[in-house]
This record gives sequence, structure tokens and C-alpha cells, in this order.
Amino acid sequence: MPRRTDRPAGMRARRGRKGVLTYYLVRQDGSKLVLGQNLELAYARWVQEQRSLVQLARPTTAIELLGCFEQCALPLSSEQAAARRRAELTTLRAFFTEHDDPALESIAGEELFLAWYRNDSRSSPSDTAIRMFRLVWMFALQLEIVKSNCPWKTFDLRKIQLKLEAADVVCQFASPPLKEFLEELLCKTTRTSVKPPSDVKPEYSERLQVELTLAISRAVVMLRKCGRPDLIAPVHQLKVDELLLLRNSSVLELARPPGAIFLDHQRTEVLASLRTETNASGHQTKPRTLQRFNRTASPEGDSQFPGSVGFTVEEQ
Repeated sequence: MPRRTDRPAGMRARRGRKGVLTYYLVRQDGSKLVLGQNLELAYARWVQEQRSLVQLARPTTAIELLGCFEQCALPLSSEQAAARRRAELTTLRAFFTEHDDPALESIAGEELFLAWYRNDSRSSPSDTAIRMFRLVWMFALQLEIVKSNCPWKTFDLRKIQLKLEAADVVCQFASPPLKEFLEELLCKTTRTSVKPPSDVKPEYSERLQVELTLAISRAVVMLRKCGRPDLIAPVHQLKVDELLLLRNSSVLELARPPGAIFLDHQRTEVLASLRTETNASGHQTKPRTLQRFNRTASPEGDSQFPGSVGFTVEEQ
């Protein structure tokens, strides 16, 4: 009988005479540890047992610590969440493998990881991988495997990514010089002469802000037409000063949107038109009734049907 994948490794269940399930753990040496009849308590005892084994093993390198973290992690009920966790751990394992599996006490800040990530293509975002490593380090702190706080600082690209998505929307309705600036910010142009000077003059910034206000008003109208009200608030919150600071940020390359946002389909108007056509065609459809012919007996005694046999459909 195959093992159920929703239970952690080694956990089994046995049904007693009264139909009650009892959970137990099969150790590597073949012995069994009874975990009880309550599933939540059984999970807690399973985690406690795995953590005691990790404390005895005392991992000393980054890859060993990642393996111990996976050993003590319960299966996730969501397949998407489980896939994200696998991708994040795979990214961390690839990074530490390429850097010779450093000892835990020699791991420095996240700058080396970000530099490596820029030159590599991974399925998980860099900020989620950093959050996963901080979670792994907290796990090591709880088991007293390490004594110091995590050397990688908290890192969140979601707000910057949302701001760049809003800039991508506004760029479609912007006029020069704002359009050129936003295209350079989003890496949509190969020209190098559109970069504003490092010391931005107030006149240039004010002109960009005026163009931004006009472009925002046009973008909001189109966002409502295409059914993307979720981007209206981020678009309204765009400020030129923040975009200028973001242009020189070291995380800009990691936060750029991977694709383009198309707003010329006018989804809301198309759906409304389809609903109108559907309702109009529904009113024009004529109801149908079924008329059944009675059977008549022929002189020879055979049953006969006038016209078509069985049922006919008539239009009222």
C-alpha cells in the first residue's frame, strides 16, 4: 500500500478494533514511536522527534542546515505553497553549492546572493528566497545551532514591483520627456542618451511631474475600461521624486516587471456588449411546445401514426 503524501515522512496510522486511528512513527532503525490518536498532537510529536535528531546531528554548513530544515518541515496542504517552498530551497541550495557550501559562521550579508541572482535565472523571486533563508536561520536559532542573528537582512520587492507595474501602465500614456524616462526606468529602450543627469534640476523634475499628472488621468480611464481597478491606486500614488530615487536603486534590476501590461483590449466594454447581445437574443427566442399524436388503429390491427412518428416540434 503506497504511503500517503499528506503525512510527514515515517508517519503511519493503524486502525484499532473500535475503528479509532492511532498514529505512530517508524524510525530509521525500525523501531516505532507511538504518536497518539489526535492528529495535531501527532504532528507536534513528530516535529519534536525530528528536531531532537537535528540537535544531535548539529549541522555546520549551509546546505546541511537546509536539509535539516526540510527534515523537520511538515507537508503543506496547498500544492502551490509546497511548490514555492521547493523553488526557494532549490535556489538557496544552488547558491550555496556554487559558493562551496560555506560554514554557518562564515555566511555574510545578502549582497553576494543578490549579485549572484542578477546573473542567474531562477523560478523563485530573490526576496522570497531571502525570506526563506531567514526562516531557516530562525529554525537554527531555536535549536541553538547558531548563536547570532541572521546575517541576511529582510528584503521585500513587492512594493517596488507594484510601483514599477504602475509606471509601466503610465508609460503607455506619457509624453516626452516622461515617456523616455519611464522607458529607461523599465529597461524598454536601448538608447543611453535619455538618462537625466544625476543632479536633477528642479525645472526638469517639475516638468516630469506635470506630464505624470496628465498621464495618470488618461491611464485611470483606460484601467477602468479594461477591468483593472486594482492598479488605479498604485497609479495615483506615483511620484516623480520616488521614481528618480528608484532609478538609482541597486534592486531596480530585480524588481522590474517580467512582461508588459496591455490596456487596449477594453475588457469591461467587451463583456458588457456580449451581455447585451446575449440578453437580446434570449428575448427573441420563441418558446417551443411538444405535441404528441394519438395512435390510431388500422383495420388490420397495426398501430399507425399520422405524419411523423413519435413527437413533433411546433413553433408558436
